[in-house]
Amino acid sequence: MLEVDKILEKCGDFGRMQLIILILTSLLNVILAMHYESETIITYVPIFWCADGLDSGAAPPNISNCHPLQTNSTNYSSCKHYKYESYMGYHSFVSETDWICDDMWKLNVGSALYSLGSLLGTLVLGYMGDRVGRLPALILANLISMVGNFLTIFGTSLFTFCIFRIINGFATDTNYSMMYILLVEHIRPSLRTICLSITVGIFYCLGAISAPWMSLLLGTWRSFLLFSSIPLIIVPFFYFIVPESVQWLISRRKYNQAVASLRRVAKINGHQIEDSVYEEFIMNCKLSQQNNKIDPNLLHLFRTQRLRRILLILAFEMAVISFSHFIITRKLYTSSRFSYFAWRSIGNTTILPAWLIALAFQDIIGRKAMIATSLICCCFFTLMTNIGLFDGASTTDRSKSKPAHYR
Repeated sequence: MLEVDKILEKCGDFGRMQLIILILTSLLNVILAMHYESETIITYVPIFWCADGLDSGAAPPNISNCHPLQTNSTNYSSCKHYKYESYMGYHSFVSETDWICDDMWKLNVGSALYSLGSLLGTLVLGYMGDRVGRLPALILANLISMVGNFLTIFGTSLFTFCIFRIINGFATDTNYSMMYILLVEHIRPSLRTICLSITVGIFYCLGAISAPWMSLLLGTWRSFLLFSSIPLIIVPFFYFIVPESVQWLISRRKYNQAVASLRRVAKINGHQIEDSVYEEFIMNCKLSQQNNKIDPNLLHLFRTQRLRRILLILAFEMAVISFSHFIITRKLYTSSRFSYFAWRSIGNTTILPAWLIALAFQDIIGRKAMIATSLICCCFFTLMTNIGLFDGASTTDRSKSKPAHYR
């Protein structure tokens, strides 16, 4: 909406208010990085073996085994007690519940329901963001994230674990996307890309890198869930700091609230704006909305061939990226060469250079070329990682004993 960009330029489109929003967005990215990493960190599968018939001082095996080691039995259900080789003393959800071998499917069900919750929550909370405002949707989503993580601490049965994973997943994406929208809609267009690069490339990267080591420092999956969820209690206070989106207020024809939000931005940025400027702005917005007889909604994405094509391309792109991320994340569980926590942390260091590369080249080669290049590189490096890094370790493990039943 060009009228909003013009009035924001007069009120200050990169002043103290924008810096406050940028700082809060960066802080939220650090917290949410911990929150997202918890989804896989708490279900880390350490080396395990059947302890039936073994002396208490017996040396642990090199790789995981589901069947009793001192018998020729291949019936996993015959094992009554498992032991785990915890990494640096970290006790995961898996080592407490024994969801391994024949019970490994329970973790997969929890992960699948987390994704289902994310799908439903993105639609519901996204719709809420368009109907009642960006700030209420942001606050509700992060409170749901906090509650979902907190309740998971008590969800060690399959039913409760699945319910709490759905609740946690329900807020995924909305708990940060609304803050991105508020940041973008209050900053001048020329600085939007670099500001988003700062919040994700630096601060989300720092949170994601430190998350595995924080879990090791805290020692248990419950402590890490508390550590990653309690800081989200600060998000409701954003309501008193961050102004509501002016563009959204105008789109809902809440003109008085839009002017109040603009006055607040101008005051914090130290700008004095005449009342006549706001009146002219509202008149221009009303005129523009009168000329536009169509009230856009979600179904308008399918009305023209161009919009349908763009929507399908974006859906395909996100599906490829999500699938590749899933493969790499799950493959880490099967690598016996490296510490999962170290690999998780090292992998997250790529966030910063990825954003820097995008920042440097997207204005040179264009958005479409950048997306195509990124997808090609993603597919290539995923293939090379699978062939060159893990297959050798898997072959070695298969030659030693029966393969472990990993997720």
